[in-house]
Amino acid sequence: MRALYFFAFLCFSAFYAAAGADPLDDLKKDQPEDVIELIDRLAGCNHWSGEEAYDAERRQEIAEAVADLKCERLQKDVAAARKRYAKRPGTLKVLQMAEDTSY
Repeated sequence: MRALYFFAFLCFSAFYAAAGADPLDDLKKDQPEDVIELIDRLAGCNHWSGEEAYDAERRQEIAEAVADLKCERLQKDVAAARKRYAKRPGTLKVLQMAEDTSY
């Protein structure tokens, strides 16, 4: 079930990317693959953390999506990327923008 929700999120993201409507395209442009993944995870975690758990099934859906995206360790992963790309101010700026943006 968890994989199904994650797959749905990825399909949703892919649909908008294919349609040219992905608001994250500008942030991801010319970034390393691991930074692109972090941007997607930031968007996903932000999305799911704002969802209402109005019943047990929805609560489970949210919990599975948050687990699949590894939201509990996201800040640690972003901090590691900041360290890894400390000499790339453009990448650092993109990470900050991704953290500051509501999706």
